[in-house]
Amino acid sequence: MGETSEPGLTRNDYMLMHGRCAVCHWPADRPGRRLELHHIVGGPGRKDLPCGSNWLCICGRCHHALHSQKMPGYGDLTHGAILTAKAEEDGPVDEERIAALRRWKALPYHQSEIPEAYLADRHRRGGEPWP
Repeated sequence: MGETSEPGLTRNDYMLMHGRCAVCHWPADRPGRRLELHHIVGGPGRKDLPCGSNWLCICGRCHHALHSQKMPGYGDLTHGAILTAKAEEDGPVDEERIAALRRWKALPYHQSEIPEAYLADRHRRGGEPWP
């Protein structure tokens, strides 16, 4: 199975283009966390868009926080905050195109603020290592 549904940007290409976590700015070359590919709209049968508009490069800690929402002292990392991080990293987000991957007319959330603790980590090169 190919990495995208049509020729274009691969997952590897996208990850190589992004050298830090889009949320906390943990750099790829710093030990202590691994950068991962997050699908903005996931779920069964998700499709990868060849332009990378459904992907975001985030560290394992932020990925964990998004899916479990259990990062004491950091506040909830919401899907809206992920859209904001996507826009900051890659420019305007085509929400309709991403929603269409699930046959939705629109996403059930909108861009929202990234919690302050994650923004503070940006000034500390991503904060502290994470187990």
